[in-house]
Amino acid sequence: MPTLLHLDSSPRRGSVSRRLSGEFAEAWRKAHPDGTHVHRDLAADPVPHVDHAQIEVMHRLETEGVRDLAVAREAGKSAEEKASWAVTWPLVEELLAADTILLGVPMYNFSVPSTFKAWFDRVLIAPLIVDPATGEGPLSGKKVVVASARGGAYGPGTPRQDSDHQEPYLKSALAMVGLAADLTFLHAELTKSAHVPRLAGFKELAATSYETALDGARTQGGA
Repeated sequence: MPTLLHLDSSPRRGSVSRRLSGEFAEAWRKAHPDGTHVHRDLAADPVPHVDHAQIEVMHRLETEGVRDLAVAREAGKSAEEKASWAVTWPLVEELLAADTILLGVPMYNFSVPSTFKAWFDRVLIAPLIVDPATGEGPLSGKKVVVASARGGAYGPGTPRQDSDHQEPYLKSALAMVGLAADLTFLHAELTKSAHVPRLAGFKELAATSYETALDGARTQGGA
């Protein structure tokens, strides 16, 4: 039975990234009526930031070279470590169970929201990192789609393309855990043209960008 893990990280209800991820999810559910849709709202229910206890566990896994997930599941030793690991492990299991991963990630200050970063820092554990010898890991083979909203234009050839630390970060971060081989970005750009006077002249471009991303979400979701 196929499973979609759907994460949203924008704190704005009805945000562009939420609309795009919602369209993808709706198309996916129609295409997979027997599937499981798991939705995690990282803004409404934030994942706690990595703490001292989790770092201790992660360092120990790295030092001991642990790649066995069954061993890693029981890696917390002290009460503090076990409590922190109990926050992390369900997030890891959600990733492992998913066939498709949908990330609603707006650009905030040229990068990603801290709510998304907190989630990713939790799940980036040693056993999920790809094996350098094979380039494969437990998450390899999954489809990943990023539903993205950006206030300005940051695509190739734009004046601010060098300020895009969202897509390059996500590509590098997801590659560490084998999630970049089948990775699609659906960018809706110039979203601030709707309310920032100096960007008002770009409303038509913004509408075109949004419709392109929306079509992509429906197509990708229904695939």
